[in-house]
Amino acid sequence: MSNPRRHRTMQPLSRLSLLFAALILALLASGCSSTKIKESWEASDIDEPPAARILLVAMIKDPVTRRFFEQHFVEEGRNKGIDIIPSSDYSPNATDHDQKAEIVKLVKETGVDGVLLAQIKGVDKEYKNVPSQLDWYPDAFSSMYFYDYYYTSFRAIYRPGYIGSDNYFKMHFRYFSVHSEKMLWAGNTVTKNPRSVVGTIQQIADEVLGDLTGSSLVKNKGFIQRKLDQGDDA
Repeated sequence: MSNPRRHRTMQPLSRLSLLFAALILALLASGCSSTKIKESWEASDIDEPPAARILLVAMIKDPVTRRFFEQHFVEEGRNKGIDIIPSSDYSPNATDHDQKAEIVKLVKETGVDGVLLAQIKGVDKEYKNVPSQLDWYPDAFSSMYFYDYYYTSFRAIYRPGYIGSDNYFKMHFRYFSVHSEKMLWAGNTVTKNPRSVVGTIQQIADEVLGDLTGSSLVKNKGFIQRKLDQGDDA
């Protein structure tokens, strides 16, 4: 006899699997993803040592999404030898520090040298017209035999035109010094056709943290120290 309880358990799992498969197909259809810093700015009057600890504040209202974003930034920072402190570890909700006194308390509590603010600016969609295309080969020469002629003629391929689109996910990043309270760096990232949440965050973190270390605003602990932090043999 069949187990009705088993059927009740398997049914929602099947629906979940179909939903996940549809999501994967949608991501694959969007094309290859790529992230770059579209604009960046750095202060010219910087007179302080590189920051050893940076507080990351993702201005995202949903607490789960915010923690997810910040934790992946922490991991990418660890790979680069940068000490990133996620604000969600100290205040789970973004509204926990929406007042000046609260953010001042958070900065002092974490003992950081700099603060990196992350803001989602939305997704822009751009449409494009892809014209039709005919890939063809010249007619067979008179010296060709039937089978060669048939094979060559059959390889003509027609590709109909279509209206395509690209999605551009945009974020703004602003870096402030805790000591002077001045903005020292700013950068805007654009991700074309993001294919996965994790991959997109990793690409964004790589671009932003790479630019910060390249500008000498952030102290990079180096390869040996990263290995020690990760528990590996140097």
